[in-house]
Amino acid sequence: MSKRIQVALLRDLPEENWSSIAIYSDQLIRNLRAQAPEIDFVEVQVPLWKFPAARIPMPYGRAASLRTLGLYLTRWVRYPLALRRVRADVYHILDNSYGHLAFFLDRRRTVITYHGGGSGLPEQLVRWNPRGPALWLYRCAFRGMLRCAGIIAVSAFAQDELVTRARYPAERIRIARHGIAPNFRAPTNAERSAWRARWLSPDNRTLLLYVGNNDARKNVDALYRALHRLRQNDCSAQLLVVGATPTSAQARLIEEFGVAPFVAHLPRVANAELHFYYGAADAFVFPSLYEGFGIPLIEAMACGAPVVCSDSDLFREICGDAARYADARDPETFATEIARVGAEPQLARELRTRGLARARAFTWENCARQTLETYRWVADQNSSR
Repeated sequence: MSKRIQVALLRDLPEENWSSIAIYSDQLIRNLRAQAPEIDFVEVQVPLWKFPAARIPMPYGRAASLRTLGLYLTRWVRYPLALRRVRADVYHILDNSYGHLAFFLDRRRTVITYHGGGSGLPEQLVRWNPRGPALWLYRCAFRGMLRCAGIIAVSAFAQDELVTRARYPAERIRIARHGIAPNFRAPTNAERSAWRARWLSPDNRTLLLYVGNNDARKNVDALYRALHRLRQNDCSAQLLVVGATPTSAQARLIEEFGVAPFVAHLPRVANAELHFYYGAADAFVFPSLYEGFGIPLIEAMACGAPVVCSDSDLFREICGDAARYADARDPETFATEIARVGAEPQLARELRTRGLARARAFTWENCARQTLETYRWVADQNSSR
């Protein structure tokens, strides 16, 4: 790739409010520009078609917001139309949920990032989401992704999904794992004490933290059940949930178990402050049953929080020996591992030390470097034609 090339970076609509994708896009683009000044990077986004806030009944039994309709029409109609004016040597669709855009691009010059998890295999999504037109549209986006010349997978687990379940050629997949923003660091003792005092009541000793939404696959119910077990066994634990508010079913579960006084929910926390929450926790708990990567895991390790998570191939790939693993479908088992971390200071110190070391391997610089290798591979393939 000797000539100066242009790379078009196709971003999600900001109105999607998908924070993990926004973080990925912002950090990746910043580091791409820093590492490859010889490449012309062009960010592509289209304005939202706006509709009133009214809701209309749908044939599948639910009501749909007209604002949501505007989002879908922008994503599926306006965005493809806008691509007619975009010319580049390489097109990079930054989120596979937008894989339908590949139908409107030169497939030989198009790469896409496969994040898995909430935008993973269609057959997995059926397990966690109600059926409806959104699932049909997502299947279309998934087929579009498989048209691309190359796929950037965020983990070896995600790569294996594409090869074994989607039959995508392994030689056309590159792995570029997520990184950690510089502000995610272990707090000072004074900072940790101040934030623990802010969220941990005087009668309790153990602060548990969860960061993420409450989609069904996240298995947040397991945390309320585990907290109930811990309180029954005289473990004075509190749970702080960041990024989600309880559903009506979860609120009933919390009341049923009598743990409402020991649970706090913060729907939104600024990224600039999030590391204080991780650093204050005695354990970061992550019972998710299906992910493509799990950014909160590496953020927690970088901030010195001992990790207790579901026992899965992906989480073992990410955390190695820096976490305690348990069957998150069994609240008793999950609670036992949490209690062990809280009761054994030596184990907690070892997990913190291993986590801090493990986290250093995940940088946005590495992610950008591996992504650039994919661009050069695609550009070289097309220049030889």
